Amino acid sequence: MLRFALRRHEWHEVAGQMLRTLLAAPGSWSGRYPVGNTGGSNVNAFTAMDIPDDLRPLLPTSVTTS
Repeated sequence: MLRFALRRHEWHEVAGQMLRTLLAAPGSWSGRYPVGNTGGSNVNAFTAMDIPDDLRPLLPTSVTTS
């Protein structure tokens, strides 16, 4: 997402992705980063989102049931 935003010169998205990059690891380790979040800067970093049915089989059970 960050590379895509840089190529498109979408500076709001670049800033949002840089912030998410800094918060991703601690958020995942602490369990505060929600399941299914797409990671775009137009979505709150703490908003859980449904995982599409076609992607559920590709993810570990622990991820899809959280």
